Amino acid sequence: MSFLRRKPKRVAHTTSFGAAMPTEQNTPTVPPGTRDITFAAPKSVSALMALLPPEDHRLGAVIAGHEAALADTLSWLDEEAAFARSEPAKLDCRGLNTTVVLHFSSANQQPHIHTHVLVGPTVTGVDGRTYPVDWDTLDQALVAALPLYMAVLRHNLVESLTVTWARDHHESKWQIAGIPDALLAQWPDTSCAFPAIPQTLAAARPR
Repeated sequence: MSFLRRKPKRVAHTTSFGAAMPTEQNTPTVPPGTRDITFAAPKSVSALMALLPPEDHRLGAVIAGHEAALADTLSWLDEEAAFARSEPAKLDCRGLNTTVVLHFSSANQQPHIHTHVLVGPTVTGVDGRTYPVDWDTLDQALVAALPLYMAVLRHNLVESLTVTWARDHHESKWQIAGIPDALLAQWPDTSCAFPAIPQTLAAARPR
């Protein structure tokens, strides 16, 4: 279950839980019109990440599984939802202009691996001209994109870590089997103090 065609370019990170992870970068403002789409791993994945020592190879597997699932999902969005709006027509384009910001913690420094995908307000049409993004089409595609990310992430971690998954007892969400509910309850925070990025990086992946 892999259709990875590209790897998103990270441009910023939050404070890590271990020395093996990237460190925080100070950055200025986000350009107007940029939208933030957040892809967050299940809480059990974040808990596993926080419990592993920096030298444990499984830590890298968790991060790689998240990033690969995100890359697959963004590739799918490029194919299915990256359109330009030019009334009255909807035009094909060369893909979304995105910047990827990876976080390992919530605003309160609780374990929370997630990525902000900043989508620029314009795209380049196949004719080489710049057009506004067709947000309606993108919004409709996101209904499927978020579950797609979750499914690919589960597959990746089964392949790399041989974990098993089970529905939790409260929200009926998929969690890694064997991670105690009591532990997950200790880290409920999923809020995020989002660090802005420079305008020069807002189109870090032009298409």
